Amino acid sequence: MNALMLEGEKYLALRDIEEPSACSGSEIISVAAVSIGGSEYLGFSNPGIRCLPNIMGHGFSGTTASGKRVAVYPLSGCGNCCYCITDQQQLCDEWSLIGVQSDGGFTQKAVVPKKQLVKLPDDISWEQSVFIEPFANSINAWETSAAASKNTIAVVGAGSLGLGLVALAQASGCTVIHVSELSTARKKASRSLGATHTESVLPETYDIVFDTVGSTETREQAIQATSKGGTCVFLGFASAELNVNVSELIRHQKKLIGSFVYSKRQFTDAIELAKTCDSGWVKNISFKEVEGILKGFLQGDFSHVKVALRPEFS
Repeated sequence: MNALMLEGEKYLALRDIEEPSACSGSEIISVAAVSIGGSEYLGFSNPGIRCLPNIMGHGFSGTTASGKRVAVYPLSGCGNCCYCITDQQQLCDEWSLIGVQSDGGFTQKAVVPKKQLVKLPDDISWEQSVFIEPFANSINAWETSAAASKNTIAVVGAGSLGLGLVALAQASGCTVIHVSELSTARKKASRSLGATHTESVLPETYDIVFDTVGSTETREQAIQATSKGGTCVFLGFASAELNVNVSELIRHQKKLIGSFVYSKRQFTDAIELAKTCDSGWVKNISFKEVEGILKGFLQGDFSHVKVALRPEFS
C-alpha cells in the first residue's frame, strides 16, 4: 500500500509498504481524509521530536473493516497521572500524538487503538471531518479563556483553529468577533461563521484575543490588541520564543495563557462544530500533491481555506 513518508527536513517520499495488521485492542482504518495544516507544514520544515522516517497526519478519519465511519482521537497519555485521570492527557509527561510520535494518517491504512476511535455520524462529510481535530483545539482554547457572550473577541489567523474560535464566539452570542487575516478565502469563511470584522489589522482592543499562528509578529499583535485586564491566548507554534515587555503586562494586568490540544470530550464536541463548515472550503489532494502544498504554506500561500489528503485519489 502507499504511504507518504517524512524522511528528512523538507523531504517526503511516497513508499510502497506492507499493509498493517491489527493486534489485540486495535483496529485497521482505511483512511478517507487527513487534515493538512500547521502541524504538518511545520513538521515538514523541521521534524523536531518526530523520529524519522515518520508518517505524518494526526487529524484523520476513515472506515473500519466493518464499514463504520470513525474519526481518530490521536492523543494518549500514561493513563494514571493526575492529568490523565481528569481527561487532560495533553499535560501528561508521557503524552503522545498519532502522526507525531507514532505513524499517522498519510497512508492508505492505519492501525489505531480501538479506544482512540470516535463514531462519525452519517450527516458529516469527509471534507467536514478534517475540521474536527483543529476545532477540538479551538474548543480547548475557548474554554481555557473562560470567554462569555459579554466579551469582545479577536482572532489572529483564520486557518482552521481561527475558524473554530469564530464559530464558538458566534454560538456563545458574542457581538464583537474581529478577525485578523490576509487570505481572501479565509476572510470569507470567517464571515460565514459569524465574524463581524475581517481585515489584516485589528482596529481596536479586546477582552480576549486568540493568536492561532504563533509567529513573533502575530503574538506581538495579539498582546497589543488585548485590553487592559484582558486575556491573550496562544495556540500557534510558528516561533519558539518572544520578547515580552513584562512591565507593561504588570501595569495593564494582561493575562497570557497557553492552550495545547484537547481532551477526548472536547474532540467529540468538535464533531458538531465541524458540521458548520462548508465542504466546498476544502481542497482535496492526492499523495503526489502534498509536498507542493506544504512548500506553498511555508512560502505564505494560504489561498485555500483547508486542504485534505484523500489517499484514494490517484
